[in-house]
Amino acid sequence: MQFRKPLTEIMAAHDMPYVAQALPWRWRDLMEKARKGVAAHGPAFLNVLAPCPRGWRYPTEQTIEVSRLATDTCWWPLFEVEHGEWKLNYKPREKRPITDWLETQGRFRHLLRPENKPLVEKIQADVDRRWEQLLKRCGEA
Repeated sequence: MQFRKPLTEIMAAHDMPYVAQALPWRWRDLMEKARKGVAAHGPAFLNVLAPCPRGWRYPTEQTIEVSRLATDTCWWPLFEVEHGEWKLNYKPREKRPITDWLETQGRFRHLLRPENKPLVEKIQADVDRRWEQLLKRCGEA
């Protein structure tokens, strides 16, 4: 088992003119990033987390809330990299625990069992580590 690869960071390491990460709940941010990507002189990469009610097993009307929890838990932070300059686009007022996001989705039900608490703690530690790295890259630490 391993944690997900930081695809957006990997693309930024390829020295592209524009790389960003977005979510539908911040639709203006998403549209602005799409505009910047299209206008970039050279390759651009936009990584958008698209919640899936059927596959993730949550009620359709909760799509925006599930999307927002991905950023409020810092599991899917919103940032962009323009010509090597890292910029954080959203910083939650209060960073929520990863369990808040996991609990919304049936696909993670098994992780919420008491015997999997150590695994959830590892996930939280990884999210926290990556968040702190991103804050430093963006000059926010």
